[in-house]
Amino acid sequence: MLHARSGSSVVVCALLLGAAASPVSARAQGAPLVRINPAAQQLAPAYWTAQRFKAARPLPLPLAAPDTRRELQSAATAAAAGRTVASDGQPPTEPSGYAGQQLFLPAAQPAAGAGDAAASPLPATVPVTPSAVGSFNAYYTSTRVFPLFDGVAAPYSADRAYPYRSVGILFFSINGQPYLCSASVIQRRVVATAGHCVHNGSAAGFYDNWVFVPAYRDGNAPFKAWNWRMVSVAPAWANGSGFVPNAGDFAMIEFADQSLAPNAKPTRLGYVTGWLGWQTQNLLPNHTTKLGYPCNLDNCGKLQAVTSNSHAASFPNNVEYGSDAGGGSSGGPWVQNFQVLAQGGGTGINTGANRVVGVTSYGYTTAEPKLQGASILDSQWVDLWNQMCSQPGNCTP
Repeated sequence: MLHARSGSSVVVCALLLGAAASPVSARAQGAPLVRINPAAQQLAPAYWTAQRFKAARPLPLPLAAPDTRRELQSAATAAAAGRTVASDGQPPTEPSGYAGQQLFLPAAQPAAGAGDAAASPLPATVPVTPSAVGSFNAYYTSTRVFPLFDGVAAPYSADRAYPYRSVGILFFSINGQPYLCSASVIQRRVVATAGHCVHNGSAAGFYDNWVFVPAYRDGNAPFKAWNWRMVSVAPAWANGSGFVPNAGDFAMIEFADQSLAPNAKPTRLGYVTGWLGWQTQNLLPNHTTKLGYPCNLDNCGKLQAVTSNSHAASFPNNVEYGSDAGGGSSGGPWVQNFQVLAQGGGTGINTGANRVVGVTSYGYTTAEPKLQGASILDSQWVDLWNQMCSQPGNCTP
């Protein structure tokens, strides 16, 4: 695990922790942008009702126009763009068996063949049909995470096993309206997502009411819902006016501890879910498993996995992979060597397992390319990490 380092980002964070009235923001040139939630022990009950959880819609995936696409560099040049920094993941340590939360009861699904309009409560969007390749010739495999079980067998489902269980839905609000993205746990209290899932990239700034639900499925929170305490976004996104591709479309959120049972001692999120590792400067060349809750697949009710090779680098600091995921997948982790290590496995040059090397950032204005892009994790990512880890207990026992 990396140790926190001193720097302007840590100083900004320390100053903000002195605030005690309402959430505040601060901007420092070249440093992450921060917002603090002084009411972190509350799950915002006045906002997150069952109706709002159910009404949450996918934050639209930022879209780039295919005719403006510019390939930037060769794989060898991208790989040498900066020093690689990494942190390892860890399986959960808290015992299972506690009760989860039913956030809402989903609408009954119509019988097969009843038509797309009846099957989805979402507004009509550009249709995306899962297939092996799009018009940019970037191949991929897309699947619902399986097997999934209900009732007494539900704890044996794949989405409740590590490392899948470290991924979940991130609920939040924009101007009082509920939205959702995807996100993943990367340390004891720290969750990674896209910058555009926390901030609009302009002076209007941060969104609100973030709640993370690991292993979410069809309105159920088997490991409960967790309330935010601090959010930080990379300066490239905060000052980028919302344009994609963006050099740093990623963010991190600290989540408050909570008790899993009446009278139980509060515990940290990562001890319940386990956490993924991460690795910078490693998005090209690579092969990743992209995890999240795209709402064009299973109405964002079930965890999806898309696996593919790196396809092309794009300006200014991005790499594109084949994918059929749509809105709702934003912020989901791109994980290298996503695995439960087999006996005799883990060989090769780059063996770091279950490490996030990017998060879903953007797609294209038409569905035909079947391509998604992510910012290469770089020094901005490390600055966010050091800021989060400067807070006691976020990254240390």
